[in-house]
Amino acid sequence: MNLHDALIREDQKRQGVINDPAREAQVLLQEQGMQEERAIRQLGLKRSLHQIHDPKQQWLQQWLLNKQFDGEVYHVDDVKRICVDYRMRMLSSRLYRGPIDPEFGTKLNRFQKEQALTEEDLEYDFYVVAPAETFDLEKRQRPVIDPLLLYQIDQHHYKLVHQWGDDLHPLRYIQSWRHRNLTNMTVYWTIITFLVTMLLFGFLAESMVNAFTIASVFTFLVGWGFYSTLRDNFEEQKHRFSCHNWNRHWTF
Repeated sequence: MNLHDALIREDQKRQGVINDPAREAQVLLQEQGMQEERAIRQLGLKRSLHQIHDPKQQWLQQWLLNKQFDGEVYHVDDVKRICVDYRMRMLSSRLYRGPIDPEFGTKLNRFQKEQALTEEDLEYDFYVVAPAETFDLEKRQRPVIDPLLLYQIDQHHYKLVHQWGDDLHPLRYIQSWRHRNLTNMTVYWTIITFLVTMLLFGFLAESMVNAFTIASVFTFLVGWGFYSTLRDNFEEQKHRFSCHNWNRHWTF
């Protein structure tokens, strides 16, 4: 499983909802306005620049950015989705502690020259998508899993500069499912509790019907208690879930 391919699929799914035969005409009509926006961004005001939220306008903006940056421009929602689905983090490149490959420096230097990036851009506008352990010196380093080097164009768009490392294991998607949010975690432990309870009471109960009834009641009580406990302490526990920690330097 390749993280880059997953990112492309998310981009295609998000933009696939837009079906407009007059796209080229829209590009011509709106390109002047987008040029003005780029001029404002060049003044250093890109962090405060108002972003367009209409889906068609979003597609237009990304189309122009892909044209400007020779493709491989992705929306932050696509990056977030693959981080949540595969339990990755998108953090500043300054926090990355994993190894890099021999092509890393060459591609970064080429991109810097093509876009005329400053030292400040190199320090603050690059992000790495990788597993959490590659951002922590205290944890044992595991094999590098398909990291991505991204350049932040604006608040909502990132340019893929480089990818290296090994592909994702297909089971990582399944293993990461329970870590995505509170609901998934509750469902996961509820299923585990039910199976274990059925296994135990299957030998003790007089019939499978009694075992199923006991297991169902016990599982409901355990699942509700687990959900209630995490919900009541959600602010303290939300760092455990990928939908909240995908771009945060939280540790477990």
